[in-house]
Amino acid sequence: MKAHLTVATGLDENNLIPALVTIQSTISNAQDKSRLSFALFHTGLDDHVKQLVKGLLNSYGVAFSLINMPGILSGFTYKDTICTHRLYPLLIPQYFTSRNFVLSIGAGSLIRGDILSLLSDFPTGAKIGAVRCMYHALMDQPDSGPVRSERHFSRNLLLFNRQAISPEEGQACIQLLDEEWPGRDETILNYLFRHALHLFPQSWNLQMPLFQQPDEAFIPSIRTAITSARNNMNLGQFASHLDPDDMTAALEQTNIHARDYRKIAASLMRQIQDRMPPLLFDPIWTALQNIT
Repeated sequence: MKAHLTVATGLDENNLIPALVTIQSTISNAQDKSRLSFALFHTGLDDHVKQLVKGLLNSYGVAFSLINMPGILSGFTYKDTICTHRLYPLLIPQYFTSRNFVLSIGAGSLIRGDILSLLSDFPTGAKIGAVRCMYHALMDQPDSGPVRSERHFSRNLLLFNRQAISPEEGQACIQLLDEEWPGRDETILNYLFRHALHLFPQSWNLQMPLFQQPDEAFIPSIRTAITSARNNMNLGQFASHLDPDDMTAALEQTNIHARDYRKIAASLMRQIQDRMPPLLFDPIWTALQNIT
């Protein structure tokens, strides 16, 4: 029996289209979408937005759940600290106890490969699979945190091997928020799982704001991998490393990946335009449409 994969991402009303682009492109490139389900972490969505998201995902024919973080964290010691849709990866080692594998993908990603392929030959002893961070591999980037630059992985794509992660490690994911390290979830996960890490090819984390940087801008050990990733991208992350809500610089590029992203986003915008009026104005909207 082939393994099932839960895909987790964070969602709020400011990143709705980037999250939907990530979901749609993930489904479009999966050979067997019946093996996928989606977990969307949010901190409170407008009811109309919830209905919109549910309608779109139902139309894609995949299983999904909307997870209200304030709800599941009620009474939890760290609920005020972690209650943001961007810190949801720290909950995965504790929350998904019935899953073998959970894949976290950052909103703002354009998927061009089959994410199910990441499960193939995944090392049994590895606790997390990830991809090196291109920002930490810049030549002028000072080392930060407990992991040297060429091994520092990005939060953009994280495959959690739930069966290999201990309850104590799951608890530490949350407790280390007290350390107030820069990068928060990314730094914590790098620290905890640096000795049980499986690195995926760089093609699974091409950080598009750096797409036009020359090879010489990166440390030597990653240059060949970045060149290969540009020519064979499986995941492109368009959000800025410094401001996840800012995708302008990457989207204004003229390369094929930016053009593809804009095309998918435009299609989603049209779908949203078609779906929102009935959600806001029914029953009169549908009634008037039928008689005019």
